Amino acid sequence: METQTSEPANDAITLLREELARRKERNSSYSLRAFAHSLGISPAQLSQLLSGKRNFTSEVLGQIAKSLHMSPEDERSLLTQTLLHKVQTPPIERAKRQLQEDEFRVISEWYHFAILSLGKIRGAKADPYWISDRLGISVSEARTALERLRRLDIIEDGKLLKQKIAPLNVVSDVPSRAIQAYHQSILQMALEKIPQVPLEKRDYSAMTFAADPAKIPQARKMVEEFQDRLADFLQTPNSKEVFVIACQLFSLERIQS
Repeated sequence: METQTSEPANDAITLLREELARRKERNSSYSLRAFAHSLGISPAQLSQLLSGKRNFTSEVLGQIAKSLHMSPEDERSLLTQTLLHKVQTPPIERAKRQLQEDEFRVISEWYHFAILSLGKIRGAKADPYWISDRLGISVSEARTALERLRRLDIIEDGKLLKQKIAPLNVVSDVPSRAIQAYHQSILQMALEKIPQVPLEKRDYSAMTFAADPAKIPQARKMVEEFQDRLADFLQTPNSKEVFVIACQLFSLERIQS
């Protein structure tokens, strides 16, 4: 039985490489195929993970932690370092559908995207009454939203709530009243949820610092990548609720007219 040391490597790639090296030291003929078999994954998958050509998911990391008999604390550390901190893992290149301005304007109310997220929950129903109960919107709003999403060919027809296309991307580098209104509605909800949502189901934080304005474009990209990784970390087959993360980065300086 292989056991993991009390101080695991910070990320999954380093952990697997070091574990494979230890096993080869004990047995020079030990192969990558044998290592993959012991981890419960295919040799091809292991090779792609080690080379950085394939991203780790929470399910794969859980399987690796179980196979290496890691403690719950070490498993949580492995998940955090690998999925959130990007140690030695390439940025996620996620296929997305870029919504045009006129398309986004049609579905700019926040609950359209919440409905799409509900579709990731097992047994999600394309039923206005069910959606209304889950999101706290009116049945009429839920029904109209479903019709809009079908008309844009974003969700499938049928009783189950299923998205037909790649995740939507609404990032814009030009001023947009629709996008501004969307972010304003998210911020307003964030204010309303502070007294409503239990502390264990929310996290509000803020940091003020001096920064180099020339690095803001790169910072925006980093924020987007972080949100993608956080979604990958939290979104599992056991997902039961819809959450939203809203990051704000803005200058506190007086805007010169």
